[in-house]
Parts: sequence; C-alpha cells; structure tokens
Amino acid sequence: MVLGATLPAHAQPPVGAGYELLFSDEFDGDKVNPAHWRFREDRRTDSYMNGLNRRQNVAVAGGSLLITARQEMIDGKPENTGGGVISTHQFGYGYYETLSKPFMAGRGVHSAFWQRGGSIPNNTIFEIDSYEIDSGSWIGCNNLYLQLGTKNQSVPWPHRANIPFALRPDGWFLDAYEYTPEGVIFYDNGKVVARAEWKELTAAQCVWLTALNGVGKVDAAKQPATTEFAYFRYYAKDYPGVNLLPNGSFEYNQDRGDQPIAWQQDGTPGAGKVVAGEAARDRYKLRHASPGGAYQLSTSQSLEFIRNGDYQLTARVRSSGGQKTARLVVRGYGGPELVLTVPATASWTPLTLPKIPVTNHSVTVAIESAGEAGQWLEVDAIQFLKPTKTPPPAPEPFSLRLEPAWQLAQSEPIAFTGDNKFYFFDRSVGRGAAITVDFTMNPAKRQDAAPLARQPKTGTAGWSVLLTQQGQVVFRIGSGATHQDVVADVGYAVGKETRVVCVFDRGTATISLDGKQVAQATGITFTTDDATAAGRLGAVNDIYDAVGDVIAPGTPSAAPRKYKNYVGTLRAVTVDNAVPGQARRAN
Repeated sequence: MVLGATLPAHAQPPVGAGYELLFSDEFDGDKVNPAHWRFREDRRTDSYMNGLNRRQNVAVAGGSLLITARQEMIDGKPENTGGGVISTHQFGYGYYETLSKPFMAGRGVHSAFWQRGGSIPNNTIFEIDSYEIDSGSWIGCNNLYLQLGTKNQSVPWPHRANIPFALRPDGWFLDAYEYTPEGVIFYDNGKVVARAEWKELTAAQCVWLTALNGVGKVDAAKQPATTEFAYFRYYAKDYPGVNLLPNGSFEYNQDRGDQPIAWQQDGTPGAGKVVAGEAARDRYKLRHASPGGAYQLSTSQSLEFIRNGDYQLTARVRSSGGQKTARLVVRGYGGPELVLTVPATASWTPLTLPKIPVTNHSVTVAIESAGEAGQWLEVDAIQFLKPTKTPPPAPEPFSLRLEPAWQLAQSEPIAFTGDNKFYFFDRSVGRGAAITVDFTMNPAKRQDAAPLARQPKTGTAGWSVLLTQQGQVVFRIGSGATHQDVVADVGYAVGKETRVVCVFDRGTATISLDGKQVAQATGITFTTDDATAAGRLGAVNDIYDAVGDVIAPGTPSAAPRKYKNYVGTLRAVTVDNAVPGQARRAN
C-alpha cells in the first residue's frame, strides 16, 4: 500500500498534471494482503456460465497476483473453478491502472478488472468494467452499468464498448480507466479507446480483480489456466467545486426508501428513511424520526484515498427541534471532531463547515440525532468538496436518463476503422410502435455498410440503418430475412458530416438528412417491436452476441455478408422509443 509521499520511484502520474498515487499493491509478498483484499467466494450460474469461485485458486508469487481456473472434483461433482479478490477499500474519482496477463490460450475463462460495491453493505451504485475479456476472443469489453434502486432495469446499458485489443510485445496488457465527474475514459496500453459519458455519477466503490471459469464453451484440456496481475494502482487529483460524497442528495435511492444508498446507519431500526417530496433538491431527502417512540440514529459515510487539503461541507436541513441530539459531524480527517448543530426550523436552512483540513487522505461525515416520538430531522443536498474562489454552478437535476432511451458520443465522435469494434445497446432501446434513430456520421469510405441496427435474423420486427455503395441511406424495418426498405437516393458523401434522422411511427417510416425529409413510406406491415436482438453500433455483424452482461461468440450466417463494418465517425447518437412530441414507451 502506498499513501501520499511514500511513492516508489517508478510510480508516476500517468495522465496529465495533478495526479497523485494514493494506493498501490505491487503484489510483491507471498500472500494476499487481508488488509487490502478479500477473496471472491461465490458461484456464478446463468444461461451462459457455470463456475465456482474459490480462495484456493488465488495466490501471490513472483511479484504477481495469480488467479487460476481449474477443473476440479468437489463434493463428488465436477466443477469449473476460478476466483479473484475484492478490495476492502473504496475508491472514488481517479485513475485506475493494472498490468496483467489475461489467460488467452483456450476458451472458458472470463478475466476482468472492474469496480462496483462489495465490501460494505448498501454501496452498489454502478459497475465500471475496465476490461472484461473472454479467453480466446481478442475483444475487451469497456462497460458502464447503473445499479440504482430496484427499477434499474428501466435504465438501458449506458455504455458497452467492445474493442479489439492486443498484448504488448512483452506479453503484458496495460489497462486503465479514468473515472471523472463527466464520465469514464478507458485506456488500452496507454491509448484512449472509449468514453462513457455520464455526469454526477458520484461513488466510492471496490476494485475487483477476477478470473471466472465455466463461461461458454470450456477448453478443459487447456486448464489449469492462470490470469496474472502485476499490480493495481490508484491515482487521485483535485476537482475543486465537485462533490465527492456519494448520494448526498439521496436521489440514488429512487424507489428504495428503507436505507440510503452509500450511507451506513446505526441505531433504532427504521428511524432513518429516504422520503420523496418537499426535498431541498430534486425529489428525495433523508428523514430521522420514529413515530412510535424514542429513537437514536447515526447515518454516516466514510471516504478513503482522497487528496489532502482544505475541504468544505454544506447541507440543507430542517427540524422539529427539541431533540437531545441533532447535528452533522465530521471526524476521521486528521483533526478534532467538527460539529454543526441543526436548529429548529420548518424551512430548508443551509449549514456550512467552511474549512476541514484533511491530512490523512480520509474523512467520515455523519448525521446524528436522538429524540422522542414526533420529533424529526431532515437533511438534503449534502456536499463535501474543495471550495472554489467563486461558487460552483448549481447541480443539474439528477436523472436516470429515461428520455431519450439511449445516447452515445455526445461530446466527441467515435472513430471506426472497419475492424470488429462495436457498441451494444439494450434490447429495450429502439423498441415499440414508434422509434427515432438520430445520429451524425462522417463516412471515410463509400461501401455497403451498417452503422447501427437492432435487427434479428428472422421474424417481422426489428430495424437497421444502412449505407450503400451508391451513396444511399436505407432505413430497414423488419428482420434480416423479411423486411421493407425505405431508401433515400439523395444520401451521403465521403468526408462530409451528415445528420441522419430515421423515424418509424406505426407503419410510416421517414428519413431526414441534415434537417430535410428525403424519403417516406407508408403502410409498412413490419414493426420495430422486437425484444430479442441487442442493438449494435459500428461493426454490425453476428460474430459476437450479448448474453446477459457478457459477450459470447455468435452464429454467423453461412451466406456472404453484403453489409460491411462501418468506416468513419459517428457522434451525437440518440435512439428513442418514441417520435418527437410523443410519450415514450417503457419496456
């Protein structure tokens, strides 16, 4: 472990100025350090995998963490066994890096470097997959999933990039991601390969280094099979004016009111709840109360591996008054306990601790109250940040982005070279009686190509947007086997940006280019209401398929492919389950 000034000479900030190495495990001992890691011990079974994770499959030797997949007999039954480690620490905004050798010599092993909750209760907010690699397929998956509330299935996959990768000449794979207030930037061997855009996704979660077994077809003869990690490093930088405290406005809870996500509660059961309505910000707030009798409660959250310096705590509060205790407390930062007393007030009142001098890279923030039946305290909009000279802009309203259904590449274009790089989007996206597909393209090559599609091989429902070698834009409604094409002869040009908007609305399809409608067809009997095919952008082929949260080898058609992988850039991509001005369908 490395903190602050005790940096090894070889550890330098990898991206730009301002980064500081705050945690490192170089795996240079002879066992997994229990202060920093716990073992992944569970069974992962679904339609595409069946594996058992065991601590016996994890070791530290030769300067590396070794995770070995095996074929074993356990309790008289054959098992695909793997394993991994989960950090005991929580990490927030920063740059995360590993050097690894994922097993690639045979199929069946799923190696991954990723982040989500896991070491403390009630702290699963998102999943970032810096890489997920299925052995034998040279595609690295760079994913972002949201896992908020019990209705998170209504949030489509925000980002599922599938990027061809290669090991370095020395056999190692240098992989990293930069988690920022604007989203996630993914790096392979020092090069940016993908960007997931999502503002205000604040969290502090665990790092997972894993190698699952029993994923798809297993080449049992190639096992034991070892995935090796030479190190894990975490760097942090300052983001003045940016809140570091997850779920300080309690919007992450959505439909879960019993326990505030990312916060730990200690005291009278049921006394602390997230309540909708009359919030200081957006919709939700935290309430301490116990109608049935006296109560005592602490709602707290600790941050680790933050940069030292002067921070500020702000919150909005209101209270019945009369409690024995009603306060906000800051402790564990390297100095004496700091307290803000909550006054009796019926209206939302701001409280501020203007200077919290953090000296040990950590802090704990707590809301504490104790009172009688009928007494209450409410807190909202809690922020812990390094202050700026001028007040930061007000936060945007929190949203799970149900409108539009899916979007990508809003800040900068994605380049496609014609290889197998592609993005999945959810089966619930671009589905229903009416859809809109809106994107801006700059093709580098005139050819028969498919920039994006959500189209099954057979059936009467689905859609795709196609380009032809003659320069046409085609909006195909239906499946690959049976469909109707709407064709815009006034189409696209190589090297020229063109905005394409395709709309299907209950049997009528239109194509607009750069704001002008150029094609229309009515009376279409096919639909876009297919629920079977995952959407694809970039390389729209059947080499890979989406099975749950992993990719699997597809079943390519025996016939030659007419439509090639797209070459050029795509940006400002939006796929919606409605047409402009209509209500969206929730699938």
